[in-house]
Amino acid sequence: MGIELDPASARSDDSGWDFRVTHVRAADGTPWILRQPRRPAASEQLAVEGAVLGAVRDRVPVPVPDWRLHTPGLVAYPSLPGEAAGQEDPVTLVYGWSMDPLAHPDRYLEPLARSLVAVHSLRPDGRWNTAGRPPATPETVRAGIAVKLDRAHTELGLSKARLARWRRWLDDDRMWPGQLALVHRDIHPGHTLVTRPRHGPPVLSGLLDWANAGPGDPAADFADMLYAGGEPVLDGLLDAYRAAGGEVRDSLRAHVLARASFLWVHVALRGLDTGRPAWVELALSRVAR
Repeated sequence: MGIELDPASARSDDSGWDFRVTHVRAADGTPWILRQPRRPAASEQLAVEGAVLGAVRDRVPVPVPDWRLHTPGLVAYPSLPGEAAGQEDPVTLVYGWSMDPLAHPDRYLEPLARSLVAVHSLRPDGRWNTAGRPPATPETVRAGIAVKLDRAHTELGLSKARLARWRRWLDDDRMWPGQLALVHRDIHPGHTLVTRPRHGPPVLSGLLDWANAGPGDPAADFADMLYAGGEPVLDGLLDAYRAAGGEVRDSLRAHVLARASFLWVHVALRGLDTGRPAWVELALSRVAR
């Protein structure tokens, strides 16, 4: 990499689901980010993430990470300016905002919506498929959710009655897009950076962590923001998305609401797969509500 780093400045962040992150400064004072995969699957996804970043870097209106080092076990890049718009509590998985996302839509929700429109305008590319997996299609996206529902019944003990609403959503053709687009899949306050001018409100200054990006259902990029900010944030983001030229079909809002409710099934299964029983317990309590 050719950059001399200051080990004494290193600060670890283990809050991420897939990567360990180290914040460190170079000898010239420039802040850097080092990301290390927690498991082989995350390492395999790095090749896809790198290809996605190359495709979106000159299209989105805010900065994205510019990788200077990329190996299967380490990614390094200069830190983007700003701070996270919010953070997820690692115990409760509830987001706390560092700013009001609704106060100045032109500074936050509108540039975020323009970014999503730019990303979603890109159609599936072979470089965005994980090695060894078949290309994603609208059918395989729904099939993947069907697998998770089956696992939720057999491995989590969720009753068929409780799973019925998600099966109705899954089987409703009106809810699902006819074609896939490039999606980020992890848009939430912690992955949106804001800077705070000396005079004026915070402004969106970067989009982080494209580790889950790839061909998918565009609705996936609204569900976490709904969870983090409620329906007012979702409605503001959808309005801005429509104004920026994004397609907001009649069923999209209901589709996002269903995806957001399904989030807890996903979290419970992730807890099983990563050995985090507290996540399983928390997610099941949320599903029970």
